[in-house]
Amino acid sequence: MKGPHSISLRLTIFVSLAVISGGILAWPFVVWMNSLSDPEEFTSLNALGLNQAQYVVAQSLRRGSDGEAYVETTPELGAYKTKNPKFRFAAFDGDSGSSLPGSDVDLVAAIQSDRGHLMYRTSLRIGGDSGPRPEYWMYSSKTAIGRLPIALYGYSFHWDDLLYIAHTDMSEGGLSFVPEVLLAVGASWFIVRRGLSPLDVAARRVAQIDMNGLDGRISYNDLPTEVMPFVSAVNETLTRLERGVARQQRFIANAAHELRTPITILCTHIDNPDEATFHKDVKRDALRLRMIVEQLLSAAAISNHQGALHEKVDLGRTTLETILYYMPLAIENQRKIELDCPSEPIMARGSRRGIESVLANLIDNALRAEPEGGTVLVRVHPDCAVEIADHGEGVAPKDRLKIFEPFWRKSETKAPGTGLGLSIVKEMMDELDGRVWVEDTPGGGATFKLVFSAADPA
Repeated sequence: MKGPHSISLRLTIFVSLAVISGGILAWPFVVWMNSLSDPEEFTSLNALGLNQAQYVVAQSLRRGSDGEAYVETTPELGAYKTKNPKFRFAAFDGDSGSSLPGSDVDLVAAIQSDRGHLMYRTSLRIGGDSGPRPEYWMYSSKTAIGRLPIALYGYSFHWDDLLYIAHTDMSEGGLSFVPEVLLAVGASWFIVRRGLSPLDVAARRVAQIDMNGLDGRISYNDLPTEVMPFVSAVNETLTRLERGVARQQRFIANAAHELRTPITILCTHIDNPDEATFHKDVKRDALRLRMIVEQLLSAAAISNHQGALHEKVDLGRTTLETILYYMPLAIENQRKIELDCPSEPIMARGSRRGIESVLANLIDNALRAEPEGGTVLVRVHPDCAVEIADHGEGVAPKDRLKIFEPFWRKSETKAPGTGLGLSIVKEMMDELDGRVWVEDTPGGGATFKLVFSAADPA
């Protein structure tokens, strides 16, 4: 795993390099602008080719065995002449002023015939050269054999000349460029740190957020536009986390409340073992506790996205098996369950356990709501839809959304139970990409309708 990287350091390096390289690359533009304002001093971009031309010629000076200086046509000098067809050069003895062997005779003749002595800058043009006036300059240059006057003519600008300009500046100025570099780095560091300071404030704010303060958010004030999406994502994550923790806390509190009542009732019955209905009461209380625990486990499994959700489930068979499971309870409470289902298999896509949980909760609720002696109607449709209808009090229109909220019950006395069943149904149907809603049963009561996703054909 790679270690952490400093954004400030990276940006400082990039900005510093941009400033330094930008300054170097801007020189051609500066020269061109100066040529417009002072044509005598700056003629064209070709003036930037002076440093490389001077360097190549200076490195070509030699002394023979007799001590006499001359110009040797080195490979570097030959390559430069090839790249600059109009280039001519001449080197002169510093004392006598005579040209050294190897110098361009036409250039020497032009210099001497024009003024009769060495000139440092002029509008020199050698016969036969057409077009814009070629660059010409004479320097007292530091060479391999000492400082000598060198005349250069017809050099032109190439991008690699910028390297020679930097080389010349460093050679002649030593470390004079260091303050400028340090200034660029320091300014870059200050600008970067100043620009990122809002992130430091945001980081300190996030560090203060814990489980007891999930309502805290990062302020958008003074934040750079580039980090707004990241900060927004963090705030949205904190919002989801806050809602999830609040839901879990509410779930735990309500679950404790739901378990406390049946446990208290069970303890009361256990304290009176001589009652005639003792075994029946204890069994009923145990079954209720078991149902509550199973619903809590189902709710936890749903929230953790457990279980396969892409099984092929025979909806008719699963509905029949669920009804058969509840038939003893229905008979015991003097109620009936009627199933209307096509004979051919109806394949739904989802989790068998999840679909069973949905059907079981709705059938259990329907049996509770159905009047004594009544019949709960269960219909399975070919389009993977199921209806479960009772003939009880029904659900008021204003409550048809509330009933799917966790632990919601309209009345403790008229609607005994955990209040978890319909919330589990809603969450499971969402997980299964299905839908659930409630309508009125003709003649009175509530009809819960389920629509499942059809399984893909084999």
